Amino acid sequence: DLQRDQRAGRYIQMGMLPPNPMAIDHYRLQHRIIPSLILSGDFVDYFRITDRYFAFYIADVSGHGASSAFVTVLLKNFSRRLRREYRATMLSEPGEILQWINRELLDQKIDKHVVIILAVGDLQRNSVCLVNAGHFPPAILVNEAGASFIEQRGKPVGLFDEVEYQPHEVDLAVGDRLVLFSDGVLDAMDSANLSQKEAVLLTAAAESSQMEAIWRKLGLSEGVVPDDMTCLTVRRES
Repeated sequence: DLQRDQRAGRYIQMGMLPPNPMAIDHYRLQHRIIPSLILSGDFVDYFRITDRYFAFYIADVSGHGASSAFVTVLLKNFSRRLRREYRATMLSEPGEILQWINRELLDQKIDKHVVIILAVGDLQRNSVCLVNAGHFPPAILVNEAGASFIEQRGKPVGLFDEVEYQPHEVDLAVGDRLVLFSDGVLDAMDSANLSQKEAVLLTAAAESSQMEAIWRKLGLSEGVVPDDMTCLTVRRES
């Protein structure tokens, strides 16, 4: 009975995810989530906010199983509310969105925190403004110069009363892309140390533009894994 309930929850959780892949004007967004249990504490979402702006994020809820999966329902609710209740300043200062989520989680008193990379894209300027709430590994930018981490600092949401986030803006030319992984990908890799694992992530992101190819480069299986594994890619097509 418990397994049936968990599978039913998984079906609902999968239904909360965005179309895969999805086009927002001249950007193509795609994701993959592999849970360590039936339910996942990892979550992604992407959606248009206005004709000019869109948002996307990758989130990792502390813990595993049903309690962490419940928080992903709250995140999906935040996505819906953001489209209706956003302030104009949030589009240029996405840290305000994370501050809002932080307040909401603290008010819920659910004893869970979330690490998250959130970004707002500007379709006119072809730029993306990112903020990072304690998420590791950082986002990877892939362009003609190669692949590099976008190093940012910030506290997880749901832990501290006062949080601030410094935005990092990147311009995206045709063919440029952002690749985001959850830390479960690092946990599942066989490399001996963190530096080697980070190098593998950069290589996979640089050499592979398709999700299947990225996964093959990482050498990861979809069997029993120690933690939820997630990848989100955002590519400018034209």
